[in-house]
Amino acid sequence: MDLTTSPPSADLRIPRLSMRTAGVFTVVSVVAWFAADTLDIVFAVFNSLVFVVGIGLFLLGFWNGVQRSRVDEVTLTGLLALGSSFVPKEPRNLLWGAVAVETVVSILFASLRPFTQQAFGLLFPMLGVGFATLWGSRAASFHPRDDPRNPTPKPSGQH
Repeated sequence: MDLTTSPPSADLRIPRLSMRTAGVFTVVSVVAWFAADTLDIVFAVFNSLVFVVGIGLFLLGFWNGVQRSRVDEVTLTGLLALGSSFVPKEPRNLLWGAVAVETVVSILFASLRPFTQQAFGLLFPMLGVGFATLWGSRAASFHPRDDPRNPTPKPSGQH
């Protein structure tokens, strides 16, 4: 199966939501930078809550992956929506593009105002990683696991 392009049935809601949240984070970071002392605490609390949500999404995605591993050969690269052999190009690019934007923006603004609450922005990329894991656990393509109740003999010479 060729997964270099997304099939029409590929679910892009989570990847698009991840990209939109990266855009929102960029806007929020700019506003927090301009409103330096006024929004520092709000920015820190916002990013802390988003981090907790990202951890929750990651754990949910990991749990879904563990459940899928009963019938499919789940891999970490597929689960994290990284592997090109498991994940179509468009969702992978959206998901990890969002993580890249979040990481660059958080580092940029944390370095513009070092030792301030702006550093809490470094927590935000966990949301993108959580989205990627959740999407990978639901939509990545994995090979079916061999059925131990009905073993098929392997051709001679292969292990």
